[in-house]
Amino acid sequence: MILFTSDLDRTLIYSQRMMELFPPATAPVIVEHKGNEVKSRMTDATVALLQLVHQQTLFVPVTTRALHQYKRIHFIDNLCPTFAITSNGGTILEKGQPSEKWAALLAQRIEDSSIPREDMLKHFDAVKSDTWLQRSLYIDHLFYVHHVDIDIFQQDELQAMIQEFDAYGWYVLLQGKKLYFMPKVLTKEAAIEYIKQFCTYDVHIAAGDSMMDYGMLAMADVAFTPYHGDLKDKQPKMLSNTTYSKHTGEAFTKDLLETVLQVATEQTVV
Repeated sequence: MILFTSDLDRTLIYSQRMMELFPPATAPVIVEHKGNEVKSRMTDATVALLQLVHQQTLFVPVTTRALHQYKRIHFIDNLCPTFAITSNGGTILEKGQPSEKWAALLAQRIEDSSIPREDMLKHFDAVKSDTWLQRSLYIDHLFYVHHVDIDIFQQDELQAMIQEFDAYGWYVLLQGKKLYFMPKVLTKEAAIEYIKQFCTYDVHIAAGDSMMDYGMLAMADVAFTPYHGDLKDKQPKMLSNTTYSKHTGEAFTKDLLETVLQVATEQTVV
């Protein structure tokens, strides 16, 4: 059995903007709505492949999205995966229901390893600036996403924050226009390590496009990252287990899923 843990946005599903940047070879399929607004798409080819992957592997969607944002992706949610991980590892869904045991374990780890949120916010208030801070979101009572004006926000400010908040047990990462502040123990790989004890598998395959996925890729037996992602540019060191694909958009997703199916078939034959 293959354990396949995969990021969602820009790995399996794509925004309209990404579809326009990297035009797909097959027809787009809507996989997420927000009200009447279409938010994300796959394609005829990748939808069919992911359905097969779900049938032949233990497919675990893994995302930094809040739980309610994950639930909007109706195609993925309707697959009813045995496990799904949201909130960057903050929530583990087991057969669609949040794991209370994981929530309690994670809460204790956060308490033991980082300063309280209220204290972190006091430190942030001392360094933030209204010139670059646009809005702040508190995600699932776990971490913060600050939207910033990257034309004003300075690299030296970012580096100073990374160093300061590391000492407080908080991880700081700038992804595009989003500035993340999260407890250092809140990671995708920590949640995956937890669910592994309940899984029977022979090979762990992982896929993701960003630095949020680095730890998940590093822990896998085999991993894949797309050319359009930023992990290859920001990673602390190249991962020997990871294929740094030359494909973008649907071409990457299609190649990824076909490879997973090929490995699954080889495992079955053996």
